[in-house]
Amino acid sequence: MRSNTVTKRKYFLITIILTFVVLLYIVRTPRNQWREIFGRSGKHVSPRNDDDHGYITEDGVIIDPKRRLDRVLPVSHVFITSAYYYPTSKSLGPNAIALNMVVDSVNFNVENATYNVVGSNGTHQEFSFATSKVEGVPSCRYTTAMAKTSTVANLKKLEMESNGVKVEVVTSHTAGHIIIEFQIPFKLARYSAPKPVIICISPQFVAEQWQMFLMHVHVANRFGGHLHMYITSMIESYFELMKVYERLGYLTLDYWLRMKFTNVETPYFEPNGNIEWRNQAGAETDCLLQYKEAAEYIAFFDMDDILFPASYPTYLEEFNAEWALQPNATSLLYGRREHEFIKARSMFEFSFVELVDSLRSSPTVKRGKVVVKPETYNHTWIHYSWHEDPTTRHNVSFPHLVHVQRPLQKNGENNITQLWKMEFGPLNETIRLEDVRAIEQDYWGIRNITRVFELAKRLPNEDYYLPIVFQCYYDSFYGFIFDGKRRIGPMQCPNADLCELPQRDEYRCVHSDAEYFSGPPMEPFTFHFSSNSFWSKDIGCFQ
Repeated sequence: MRSNTVTKRKYFLITIILTFVVLLYIVRTPRNQWREIFGRSGKHVSPRNDDDHGYITEDGVIIDPKRRLDRVLPVSHVFITSAYYYPTSKSLGPNAIALNMVVDSVNFNVENATYNVVGSNGTHQEFSFATSKVEGVPSCRYTTAMAKTSTVANLKKLEMESNGVKVEVVTSHTAGHIIIEFQIPFKLARYSAPKPVIICISPQFVAEQWQMFLMHVHVANRFGGHLHMYITSMIESYFELMKVYERLGYLTLDYWLRMKFTNVETPYFEPNGNIEWRNQAGAETDCLLQYKEAAEYIAFFDMDDILFPASYPTYLEEFNAEWALQPNATSLLYGRREHEFIKARSMFEFSFVELVDSLRSSPTVKRGKVVVKPETYNHTWIHYSWHEDPTTRHNVSFPHLVHVQRPLQKNGENNITQLWKMEFGPLNETIRLEDVRAIEQDYWGIRNITRVFELAKRLPNEDYYLPIVFQCYYDSFYGFIFDGKRRIGPMQCPNADLCELPQRDEYRCVHSDAEYFSGPPMEPFTFHFSSNSFWSKDIGCFQ
């Protein structure tokens, strides 16, 4: 009995000693050495390509060649796209803050997630919780989210906080002087608008279809709409043409940035390729938040979604009449009828009369886009808000949006027509002759400006990026959604970020860019954001 007791005591003592040695090793081992042993996520990661898990780069990006993006990570990375402050708001309340974000939504449920916000005005500071709503699809790793809360009056500084840690960025503004920036950049929401109807145009990416733009901008102007355009990248001459229209009051140009994480200590999936359509829902939400207190109506359209009012001479009157049919409506939903048209090779050949004459309608009417009174919406998806009650969404039976997704070249190959086959017949929408003539006259008033005459010589006269991007869209999304093509593997996040797009030597591009910042490591969210956006000609048409 005594011998057994001694033996047990020896084993117990040995166990205690071994445990102490292991704990001492853990304490004294540097964090970066543990990352080398286990990878940034705390799990063993091979430095080579791994069929089961992929691998993690030195920058912390998880690479998964098989696009299985369901790995749960300890931290969700958040890119704050924009933040707005409202001294007063009809739907958000007084001294409101709205955060427009992109969030990794796989690690935990981010619907109704709360974010700690600190607002201060120089004399007072207030902590509050911002509750979020998401507007995305489950096939994408990252989702668009909007969080709102209230804060101090006369807000001067905005911070994000978690467990006593605040977002802090060190940046140098002048030689020899280091300034510590503690705040998230925010803007004062607009309280006046160029026109009562704002049309938010989804982000333009490797954009070259200037004919479609001319059609949309002059139609919108004719019926009292103002375009708010988001630009990621665009042919330089096309961009300069838009700048002319901006100076004349037809539109407002805005930056739409690619997301960048500059300083990361925990693993993450690359956000740009794992958010739906380059975060289009985020752009629509940003536009809504900008004009929320300024516009009477806000429309969320693509560049190829063009609305001709059927019964009234202006959008404002048409929308008012439709809303009167359902006074409790939260939005007007316009279906999109597919159309094709023949486009001019140059601005010298462009004629709105000829363009309308070439329009042909399809019987196909696709899922629509909404027009809203801004007090009824605080955030939105691409087509409408997922949080809207469908019974309060007023479906407009006629007219439809003229969806000109298939512009045809006069002398080009037009391979799109072979890839995505549709039937087209005579024009089946109402376009009044007096409006066509007025738009034609408006166009020639712009076309005769000396600056526009010079730019017209430099605009592309044939498609280059359109068929490449369309093929990529078709292979990754359109083919099996609309044509019943067999999909291989799980549903992928609809996005063209992985498309192979060659640069063009003969056409320079303008790209939106900015200074990028990352906050300190925080849990459960680590924040990233940008400031001081600018137009760049140094990046090319894509990054």
